[in-house]
Amino acid sequence: MHFKDDAELGKHIASKIAALIEEQGTNPGAVAREAGLGVTSVRDILSGRAKTPNVATLVKIAHVLHADPGDLITPMQSDPQANALYFALDEDNQRRVRAIMRALLSDQEARG
Repeated sequence: MHFKDDAELGKHIASKIAALIEEQGTNPGAVAREAGLGVTSVRDILSGRAKTPNVATLVKIAHVLHADPGDLITPMQSDPQANALYFALDEDNQRRVRAIMRALLSDQEARG
C-alpha cells in the first residue's frame, strides 16, 4: 500500500500514535514532555495540524511509546500492544522472545 499524498501519510501516522497512546493509558501532552518535544507537538500530529512529522520527532515519540519508529509509518497491519510489550523488554529478553518465535515457526512449518 502506498499513500497518495502527505496528508494520507500524516493521518496514518496519527492513527498509529493515537492507538499506542490509548493502549498505554497516557496522553499526548505526557508523551510530548517525555520525548522532550513541545507540549503541543504530539497533539498537532494527532489533529493533522502537523501533516508529516520529521523522522527525529517520530523516533522520539516511538521511543516513549516503546514502539519501533518504522511501525508508525508502515501501512502493514501490526499489533501495537505486542510491539509495546516487546520494546519494553531489555535486549536480553528481546533476544529470548525472538528465539521462542523462531522455535514456534520451525515447529509450525514441521507440522505443515
